Amino acid sequence: MIIYAIYIVASITSSSPALKPNDPLPNVSIVIPAYNEELVIEKRLKNLAESYPKDKMEIIVSNDGSLDATKDVAQKALDVHSLNGMVITHERSGVNKAINRGIERSSNEIVVITGADGLFDKNTIPDLMTVLTSSDDIGAVSGDMITYAEGDTLFSKSESAYRSIYGRICTWESNLHSTYCFNGAVVAFKKKASSSLNTRRGADDASMALSVIRNGYKCKYVPSAKFYELVPHEFSEQRRQKIRRATRLLEATIFNRDVFSPKYGKFGMVVYPLRFLMFAVVPAAFFLSLILWTIVLASLNLLYGFAFIGLILVLVLVGNIRANIVSSFIIYQGYLLLGLFNMLRDVHIWEPNKRTGI
Repeated sequence: MIIYAIYIVASITSSSPALKPNDPLPNVSIVIPAYNEELVIEKRLKNLAESYPKDKMEIIVSNDGSLDATKDVAQKALDVHSLNGMVITHERSGVNKAINRGIERSSNEIVVITGADGLFDKNTIPDLMTVLTSSDDIGAVSGDMITYAEGDTLFSKSESAYRSIYGRICTWESNLHSTYCFNGAVVAFKKKASSSLNTRRGADDASMALSVIRNGYKCKYVPSAKFYELVPHEFSEQRRQKIRRATRLLEATIFNRDVFSPKYGKFGMVVYPLRFLMFAVVPAAFFLSLILWTIVLASLNLLYGFAFIGLILVLVLVGNIRANIVSSFIIYQGYLLLGLFNMLRDVHIWEPNKRTGI
């Protein structure tokens, strides 16, 4: 309760500084890790062609051993939309390694990493560049994810409620020093500030940010830089996606625990410890407390125990009627707890969610 009270107060009181237009815009390399993305890659490249000046953009599609026509569709789209870029193909090895390979082939000092599923608007990359180039000590930036779903369910609504507060927390952390909870769908960084991603442990977005912070730079969240992403509305698909993300975020957090140090300023002494507690301690404590309260109440009267369990279920199901942070909180504690257990498995290659081409 203390940890989330801190975050709630922080999110309410945080605000983003006004952006001054960046002129001229810098040259950027855009790396897109792709595995079986034939349904969405053409639309993604068309969107990029409309999002940033073509003469200032290099696109590298890092084809991670796709079994479909991703390579051919991507190459055709690059040609049709007159984009400077290439498709590099390699054996299936996971998103982190695909990103590393794309970065190695890039020719610009600034690199943008983005997914094959989703869209930018005309301000996404320019706003990222404005913040990234505003100071020498800023090494990486990320934007704000706007989610939408094909269906209106408890699980798609929980994502909406979660995102409503997530960006504010990241903004507060950025104002304090840095945030490492980036949206992997849109991350931009300076090459001199980063290191290669660990190919077996950790989410690519969090691992990138932590490497930048470890190298003495700051990571900023840019709420005005929007990325629009289709999220699963079916429980099975959302569960798989969220457990995967929770596992990889926990890996990045726990395996970089040496950043809990005064050496990294307010990030090392405030931001990281709070996030560690949020991800690794609160979920276990939350469900343990539910079990203990059920036992205590049931020992007084069995009906009290059942009533308590019923109250928790009602709080979760209310999210199916109206998106709310309480329902979302309970659901996401479950995902984080399952992510903790999932860390016992050595899984660094994950299957992507279903693509629909929407």
